[in-house]
Amino acid sequence: MSYLLDDAVASVPLGQGRHRVRITDDWNTANGTPNGGYVLALLQHAATAESVHPDPLSIAVTYFRPALPGDAEISVREVRRGRRVSTYDATLVQDGKEIAHAVLSTHDWDTAGAVEHVPHVAPDVPGPLECADTSSLIPAGAFPILDRYTYRAPQAPGWLVGQPSGVTEGTCWLRAADGRPVDALLAGAMVDAFPPVTAEIGHLASATIQLTVHYRRRPETLWALGHVVTRHVIAGYHDEDVELWDEQGRLVAQSRQLAILAAG
Repeated sequence: MSYLLDDAVASVPLGQGRHRVRITDDWNTANGTPNGGYVLALLQHAATAESVHPDPLSIAVTYFRPALPGDAEISVREVRRGRRVSTYDATLVQDGKEIAHAVLSTHDWDTAGAVEHVPHVAPDVPGPLECADTSSLIPAGAFPILDRYTYRAPQAPGWLVGQPSGVTEGTCWLRAADGRPVDALLAGAMVDAFPPVTAEIGHLASATIQLTVHYRRRPETLWALGHVVTRHVIAGYHDEDVELWDEQGRLVAQSRQLAILAAG
């Protein structure tokens, strides 16, 4: 079965680490530009294809300018090939301009260590099927990125029902709208798939400047529980921390981003 995300990040290898991709507007945000998580997935997909290890461990992306629908190219370079962890960088170029740059570390979960210490647990909320479908509160087609996912929350975010809470924190379940199971590629896109919790203070439009994702296991889940927090908004810039948990309550991925709020 072909899934939307896989079609959207598909690349044609050109040799010497170069990949041709076609950027779609199906993942655009309220800004009218491709979602940062989608751009991350484009870069991660191409870089992982060049990796000697099968699993992404971390990725850090810096965004220079918005991408546009159409053809683009990703260049991947092996920085270091290690026994346990290898590192690659990847640059997305469109119309001769650099759009985004990523540094990706890869490894193999099958040969990872066995030390565990996990005192922090998943948020205590009902399962996705016991939560309210908040996707229905957003008109279809309002923002293409929101149509790529199904959202369920213990209660509707205040900003969505005309009662912004002033608290820049939220928890909700999400899954791919087409039922694609979560893996590292989808988890990387998912961490940036939540409407910014700055909407609770009246600011919905936000553009990512830098996004880092740490992967904590090979996901085995259809739904992911996201806990999203913005702790500081200073001079129009805001942070956003996301934790993704699977349906068994295991941590799948963590991310932090710095973003800029739209003026107005």
